[in-house]
Amino acid sequence: AKMNAMLGEYLTPLVVLANTPEDARRSGEALRAMASRPEHGALVARVRTLDDVLPGQQEQKLEEIAALDEALTPRLRSKLTEEQRSKLERMLTASKRGKLKPEDLPRTFTVGLRELDGSYGKSVVVFPRPTRELWQGPRLAAFVGALREAAGAGLEGERRPRLAGTLPVSADIIASMRADGPRVTLAAFAGAVLVVLALFRLRASTALVIGSLVAGILWMAGAMLGLRIKLNFSNFIAFPITFGIGVEYAVNVMNRHETDGQRDILEAVRTTGAAVALCSATTIIGYSSLLVASNQALFLFGLLAVLGEGTCLLAALVALPALVSWRQRGAPTRA
Repeated sequence: AKMNAMLGEYLTPLVVLANTPEDARRSGEALRAMASRPEHGALVARVRTLDDVLPGQQEQKLEEIAALDEALTPRLRSKLTEEQRSKLERMLTASKRGKLKPEDLPRTFTVGLRELDGSYGKSVVVFPRPTRELWQGPRLAAFVGALREAAGAGLEGERRPRLAGTLPVSADIIASMRADGPRVTLAAFAGAVLVVLALFRLRASTALVIGSLVAGILWMAGAMLGLRIKLNFSNFIAFPITFGIGVEYAVNVMNRHETDGQRDILEAVRTTGAAVALCSATTIIGYSSLLVASNQALFLFGLLAVLGEGTCLLAALVALPALVSWRQRGAPTRA
């Protein structure tokens, strides 16, 4: 990131992979036109194709040099200065080598333009400009969409080029998370509910356990908002994981309560609560190891997972027993 800021461009640019040199040339022109528009121009530093590193119209230039070599008679050359003759000889010597090919260029000139099979000309390299806007999901998605649209302008089907790089991958992951994230989260919650139903059937204990889980998740979401933790593709998985782990605490407490004949919920907490707390503590310790990570994605995932563990444990050992105790006090005495 520091080198990107220092150089003013990404060290790992985006690459448009076309099928033919003609398609790559067309994509390059369309991308330059896109970069000239105000809405996306501030995000593109430059666009590079093979035509930018190789001289254009080489055949015409070589013909002109040959005609110049023939027109310069020994008498005319004798009137040139030593420096002029030296430059002329270098130019004429270089022209006798023929057209300049990509293989003749330094490797730094052709980075990103060379295919694995050794061919050139089918790639377009796009250097984004380092900016905070590319860390914002909607702006990143719009930028990547504009790049793909411009690169594929006038090309249909299999001729449409592909866009490779870290920014398109990030945009695709965000789009996938938006589409599949709610489904995965709902499926995980439904799985937890089915397990509770299988254990307690359709009884009041089922509603109490599920209610404890929901309370823990809501507290987790509240803590997330309070700490201003943004949901992203690396930490949203903490929610489905918390569903599976968090519901276990309430299940153990309620199961012990029913085993004791539903007499005193506080006795169930005293006998089972320590084991439940120890189980949660080991998980919290494991997740807490991510809090020392320098990678922000790992750190935020660990933080969200620890919050979920804490809130679900609090719901199972405090909120759930309190609710059960309140219900028992209001219920008529059983024979």
